[in-house]
Amino acid sequence: MVISIVKGAGEASTPLSAFDGALKDAGVYNYNLITLSSVIPPNSEVKKIDRFETPENEWGHKLYCVMAEERSDRTGKFIAAGVGWYQLEDNRGLFVEHHIIGDTKPVVDNTIRLRIKNSLKDLCQFRDIPWDEEKMNYEISIKEVTGHPASVLVIAVFQSEGWK
Repeated sequence: MVISIVKGAGEASTPLSAFDGALKDAGVYNYNLITLSSVIPPNSEVKKIDRFETPENEWGHKLYCVMAEERSDRTGKFIAAGVGWYQLEDNRGLFVEHHIIGDTKPVVDNTIRLRIKNSLKDLCQFRDIPWDEEKMNYEISIKEVTGHPASVLVIAVFQSEGWK
């Protein structure tokens, strides 16, 4: 299975429509999102992509994903969302997702990276998986909230499924 990591950011007149703008930026705005917890199946390839391409015939399908998302209308704040992952030799692994609102971009960036690292380390420890920071991967989306509500997200896209 290929799991695609994609990020997005959006601005609009409300925090909810800013979230839809971030979904559009990522390419997943015409799906019904089904969020999963944190487990990567064996033999999975996790890869970052610029934008997810939604086939026209998948409008309204279910999309299984792990997602981190933040939205705010607090002008001058920075918002961030991030997904981290850790995989073993057989490519099974774990995802974690975090989001944050803060006063400066460096603080938000450093804090979310540290939370991703610490969460992955904990999840590995809970499962008796040896921790090696070199195996940690992550994707982060950060945006300053200016004159309009804003949203950022990072999504690990597993697969889509139609309705029966």
